[in-house]
Amino acid sequence: MSFQIEFKKTGRTFEWDGTFENLLEFAEEKGIEIENVCRVGVCGTCKIRLFSGEVSMSTDEGLSEEDKVNSLFLPCVAIPLSNLVIDA
Repeated sequence: MSFQIEFKKTGRTFEWDGTFENLLEFAEEKGIEIENVCRVGVCGTCKIRLFSGEVSMSTDEGLSEEDKVNSLFLPCVAIPLSNLVIDA
């Protein structure tokens, strides 16, 4: 399934075709830098805001309740379920 992923800060949009393990790897391949450390969803370093759309995360351990209320997600463990606009 393909989705449009818009990186709001950079003004760039790319098509997700499902060949990447997660949104962090996808962003890196497209030249979008997202700070990260653990790459498994526990440190929270890569958390970014989801402006629109829906993602599925294998864990949300690296997010606080406040992060969740503020629409933050972990791209290192997330894949899109729809078109997205994200803060990267």
